[in-house]
Amino acid sequence: MSKRKSLGRYIPGTIEKKWRDKWSKEHTYEFKEEAGKETYYNLVELPYPSGDLHLGHWFTFVNADAHARYKKMSGSNVFFPNGFDAFGLPAENAAIKRNIHPQDWTMKNIETMKSQFATMGTMIDWSHEAITCTPSYYKWNQWIFIRMFEKGLAYRGKALSNWCPSCQTVLANEGIEDGKCWRCGSVVVQKEIEQWFLKITSFADSLLWDNTDEGKKANGVEWPKSVREGQNNWIGRSEGASIQFQISNHKSQIEVFTTRPDTLYGVTFLVVAPEHPVIGQMVHGKWQIDEKTKKEVFAYVEAAKEKTEMDRKEQKEKTGVFSGFYAVHPLTSEEIPVWIAEYVLWGYGTGAIMAVPAHDGRDYEFAKKYNLGIKKVIQAKNGQPGEESGYYVGPGTLTHSGDWDGIVVPEGIGKIIEYLSEKKLGKSRVEYHLHDWSVSRQRYWGTPVPMIHCDTCGVVPVPLDELPVVLPYEVDYAPKGRAPLATAESWQNVSCPKCGGSAKREAETLDTFFDSSWYYYRYMDPEYDALPFDPQRAERLMPVDIYFGGAEHTLGHTLYARFFTKFFKDEGLIAFDEFAKKRVQHGIILGPDGFRMSKSRGNVVNPDDVVSEYGADAVRLYLAFMMPFEATAPWNPTAISGIYRFLRRIWELYERVDDSADGMLSKQDVYWMHKTIKKVGEDLREIRFNTAVSSLMEWLNHLSRKEQISLEEYKTLLLLLAPLAPHMTEEIWQMFQIQDSVFKNQEFASIHQEDWPIYDEKFLVQDEVVIVVQVNGKVRENITMESAESKEKSAVEKKAKESEKIKGYLEGKTVKKSIYIEGKILNFVVS
Repeated sequence: MSKRKSLGRYIPGTIEKKWRDKWSKEHTYEFKEEAGKETYYNLVELPYPSGDLHLGHWFTFVNADAHARYKKMSGSNVFFPNGFDAFGLPAENAAIKRNIHPQDWTMKNIETMKSQFATMGTMIDWSHEAITCTPSYYKWNQWIFIRMFEKGLAYRGKALSNWCPSCQTVLANEGIEDGKCWRCGSVVVQKEIEQWFLKITSFADSLLWDNTDEGKKANGVEWPKSVREGQNNWIGRSEGASIQFQISNHKSQIEVFTTRPDTLYGVTFLVVAPEHPVIGQMVHGKWQIDEKTKKEVFAYVEAAKEKTEMDRKEQKEKTGVFSGFYAVHPLTSEEIPVWIAEYVLWGYGTGAIMAVPAHDGRDYEFAKKYNLGIKKVIQAKNGQPGEESGYYVGPGTLTHSGDWDGIVVPEGIGKIIEYLSEKKLGKSRVEYHLHDWSVSRQRYWGTPVPMIHCDTCGVVPVPLDELPVVLPYEVDYAPKGRAPLATAESWQNVSCPKCGGSAKREAETLDTFFDSSWYYYRYMDPEYDALPFDPQRAERLMPVDIYFGGAEHTLGHTLYARFFTKFFKDEGLIAFDEFAKKRVQHGIILGPDGFRMSKSRGNVVNPDDVVSEYGADAVRLYLAFMMPFEATAPWNPTAISGIYRFLRRIWELYERVDDSADGMLSKQDVYWMHKTIKKVGEDLREIRFNTAVSSLMEWLNHLSRKEQISLEEYKTLLLLLAPLAPHMTEEIWQMFQIQDSVFKNQEFASIHQEDWPIYDEKFLVQDEVVIVVQVNGKVRENITMESAESKEKSAVEKKAKESEKIKGYLEGKTVKKSIYIEGKILNFVVS
């Protein structure tokens, strides 16, 4: 028997930095394209440089790293870059509060976070890093913006925005706290402001997911159903009709968009958004309206300005005010009242709706509150509509609808639209909930919009050969009444590229979502300087094979990233339609108290503290094991000690390795090894990290019951564990190669460059199984049975009761019941 010497005590702190330094020195993870080898683009959403890596970063990156390592060992040439989403309001806020320049603050945080990333032991290739606040990156933001401007996709327009009347500036949603400006505390109002937009609505139809496939795949890629449905709902493509309602005794009309023109005979009032232009005409024009009503309307409209669109959407109780005017029903010529209500939004459709309270829940609630008419015009197949709820929204037959009586809906809606078109009362129309994307911000820390304003020539793009327009360093970050860049007058004052006259640079910066909409293209070659990215390399490396990120980016980042991809395809830079083949969304780690981690709660867990106590491998393995990747669960400060013990057991198992035991494996031993190879490989491939760890634990329990284990078993165990615990497995692997000195004059052969073990199906058929026998939940015996025999509970109970050990535990006791998990555990419950 030839067992190995002890490795000594397992102390992670003595080995982990050593191996990270070695991997860096040897360029173990540096990506290089290899002809004939499959490239696998493994991507995690680039982090914001907040200054510290929290457990959320660890959870996402170490699990994504385990997947990347598995793919590398399985033969893929893995590309795993990272960078920093470095512009944004938090850095600007920090600058104002701490009197530190945003650039200095951001770059210091990046340096700190990169050193913390190193502690994780990931195979991230930092040679492909992209930092969005560097001129070499945002130069291409500006190039893309100018190309969009030239194509008519970037334009100047007006939209309601969050406006601080004290600071005299537009605020992003993040700059509002309880409806007030974060800087001065003034109540934020809604104000129509001129700004830059990207015409994302031009791509609305191509951004819709084809969800006809009930599985995960749509548009040829695999994205979660929740993301696909969420984006489709946000885009909100609606087919219907626009219908004109003439205001009584006036030339003005109110146009409504409806997806249910079949309910037109059921309209009992109109509702317009508080921002609708007709309201201004009513209140400020020469319309005949009594002073009391005018004051009520004015007060209601002003109050609505203090609420964001999101506030209005989430407001449960419907409110409104009568405008004092009526509209003429286009079919019946009846006069119907025009109301103003917050639940109608100016940004969707026409900003006005025809209210059909008998067949719409919101309209019904509003009509009941203000005692407005209700007319039923759809007869349900099974009797009177809306008998229980008061309104009915299902299919049926039109009634009380003149010539339309008897038409079956919704099937007959097309005929009704044709009728309205022929009578010139309406026309077919497609509407989208999606708005054009407002991309300009009155903030400092962002990409300068590369446009010049000339009194003679209008808005002119900066010449491409003058890019980048570098963000000036000396700026007043919090001016009143103008954008911060407007304080840098020497920077702002320029000559017009067209006429040479005096002009001014645009003082606004781009939304940071612009930066993150295409960074994964830049990763491929951060030094490329002919275009934003190398199209030939994109053809070889993209689309991204797997993209890890948060569910909170369903309606922002990932939608915008898909929009940019559609634009790049139109520009001829790429040939594919979707930038990522597969999207995987991570869960959330809560504090030990079950609440979201926050400094105010005092429940933040610093990963550096846990690493110093247990080592990075233990943290990695616990984060893989603690829950499914997409789940949410609290951090358990005591459970990680169990993971540390698991790693220590594997470390100590080294002493039981017998070089002569390879030819002495039982059928059961071979079964366990090949079963674990298959299960761990499948789990790491399919993002089931927690069950991969469980399988390794089960196999370790089997190995630990043996007096000696073979070199093949132990090395296989290390290879399967390597993606999850890279440092410890490297240490032991090198011990196998050179017993005395790890680097003893030989070429370094890392475990992470080894091939993934291969299982053989023929060894997965189990002739015998080992069943754990418990008494009152405590393990008392292991019994071996024929596989077929183990399927019968009665046979297993009989065999267990024949064991002398079990006889002793059952003697004098009453067996109340027995619980059997087939092929695994039999538990006798006794009293």
